[in-house]
Amino acid sequence: MNLNNLIRYSSLLLVGLLAGNAFAFVLGMGPAMEKLSASSYMAFHESLQRSFLSWTPSLCILLVMFLALELFGMRRRWRNLDFFFVLFALLCVLDELMMTWVGNFPLNTLIHSWVLQGVPMDWGQIRAQWLYFMYWRCALLVASFSLLLASSVIMNSESQASRDVAAAF
Repeated sequence: MNLNNLIRYSSLLLVGLLAGNAFAFVLGMGPAMEKLSASSYMAFHESLQRSFLSWTPSLCILLVMFLALELFGMRRRWRNLDFFFVLFALLCVLDELMMTWVGNFPLNTLIHSWVLQGVPMDWGQIRAQWLYFMYWRCALLVASFSLLLASSVIMNSESQASRDVAAAF
C-alpha cells in the first residue's frame, strides 16, 4: 500500500468514526436528551462534554490534516471527480467544526453557567438549539463520509481500468 492510499483510508476511517458517533447521537442520545428534566439534562450534558472533549478534537485535527494531505497528493488530478469529492468532504468537515465553534461551544458555556446562576425559564429552547446544531453537524459528517467513500470507489475503479488497459498491451 502506498502513502496516498494510507492517507486516503485513514481519512475514511477517521471521518467514519466521527460520522458514526454523530449518527448514534442523533438516533439515541439526542431524542433521550429531549425528554430529560433540567437537572438531569445539565448532569448528562456535563458528563457528555467531559467525555467527548477528551478525544474528538484530536480526531478532528488528524482528519483535517489527512484530508489536506490527500488533496495535496491529488493536486495534479484536480479536474477529476474524486478530487472534488475529497475537497467537498474537507469543506463539510470544516463547516462542521465551524458550527461547533460558533454554535455548540457558546451554548456549552451558557449551559455550564446554569450551575451557578440557576436554570433559566427558556432552558428547553436552549437545549433545542444545542441539539439543532448537533443534528446539522451529524448531517455534515455523514455527507463527508459519503463523499470520501464515493471518491474511493471512483479512484479504485479508475485504477482497475488503467490496470486492465496496461494488461491488454
